[in-house]
Amino acid sequence: MKIALGCLTSVILGFLLMIPLAMLFDAMNWPLFHSWALAHGSFIFAWPILTVLAFGILWTVWLRGRNPNPK
Repeated sequence: MKIALGCLTSVILGFLLMIPLAMLFDAMNWPLFHSWALAHGSFIFAWPILTVLAFGILWTVWLRGRNPNPK
């Protein structure tokens, strides 16, 4: 259940992280992931990458929160 919740959360976070990604690429005038490009198809590349990054961050946080020697 914890992994399923992590997967769902990372998919949602991956989608939401496209907003700051588009803002960064718009501000820097970079071509691949600016807001127009995300609206016209490059979200197909950005969403999975951001989902994997979000899952990695969530997994790291969960692993650090575990107690290796429970008493």
